[in-house]
Amino acid sequence: MGQVIENYDSKLAYVKQSGWFQSSEIIQVSLDISTFPSASFIATVPSESTVFLGNVLWFYSPKDTTVQISIEELWEEFDFKEEVRVNFSVLKNDINTSEVSIKKGLFDNDSFLPLNVENPSSMKMEVRQIDGFYDFFFLALICILFFAAIYKAIYPLVLQYILNPQLIFTAEDFSESNAIQKFFSLDIIFFIIINNLTVALITMVGVKEVGFGRLNELIKGDINELFLYWLIITLGLFVVTILKFLFIKFMTLIYELGKNEFAHFFYLLRVVSVLMIILVIIISIYALNRQDILSLVLNWSLIIFFWSYLVAVVLLMFIMMNRVSFNNYHLFAYICTAELVPFLIISKVIMG
Repeated sequence: MGQVIENYDSKLAYVKQSGWFQSSEIIQVSLDISTFPSASFIATVPSESTVFLGNVLWFYSPKDTTVQISIEELWEEFDFKEEVRVNFSVLKNDINTSEVSIKKGLFDNDSFLPLNVENPSSMKMEVRQIDGFYDFFFLALICILFFAAIYKAIYPLVLQYILNPQLIFTAEDFSESNAIQKFFSLDIIFFIIINNLTVALITMVGVKEVGFGRLNELIKGDINELFLYWLIITLGLFVVTILKFLFIKFMTLIYELGKNEFAHFFYLLRVVSVLMIILVIIISIYALNRQDILSLVLNWSLIIFFWSYLVAVVLLMFIMMNRVSFNNYHLFAYICTAELVPFLIISKVIMG
């Protein structure tokens, strides 16, 4: 059977640590590892919990788990020989002390507890590769904010005009009072570069969390390689943006819509920019707090982006119907050819 030397169940404490965006719920107790070196600890933890010894991550438990480890193994694996006591911590949302149990004693492996005891040798400490992707993400985000600050200092009114979400629901871009009328101007090119940097960064996060086959190579490597990939993707997006504008201009010539290509392009550029800002904020919050569910958040965000862009295209069509003197049937054909069909094809490729 076995002999319990010390039962820590009554000493388990509930600790709630508050952060900026989220609180961590922890069950914690201090273990005596300086006496009875031949003794072992048997711990029971609930499913979906993360277990720490001191400041060292021990293991993640996907299911209800009971694990046994000797004090000698703690000294070896965790380098606790000089320690007298060490904190045993279990992290999980909505956890309580009744879900955790830990005892110190001399145990027989097979008969002390009814639950199956994990083999300690199968839980040896391993050297883990440190993933520096989100270090890169926040460094890249700081770079984007730096460029945005420079843009705001040089073109404060333009930036305020571009990122005004209220103008999505108006026909301001199609009015003659719109001061921004040229695509190949420094203020627009600079903004497009900043926007493409943001889209490229979000694309890399999406590839990492969702996975796109061979594109996964874009999120591997050290920070220098990740910055290189980021700049290459940005350059590709910049070329695609120019081609997109030229395609819209070509379609306006085919349908004889006059000089409305820039208003069309600029309206959707504003929509994409606002959506990207919202998405970056969401990614930042979950990257700091809940990376384990970031892939799910990105999947939902992609769906929301898809429908938001479609709604924006429909709004664009109604705005153009009211502002452009053109047959509605041909205008609908223009919107389908210039926006809906290419967007649906690209969405099909991305979403599968």
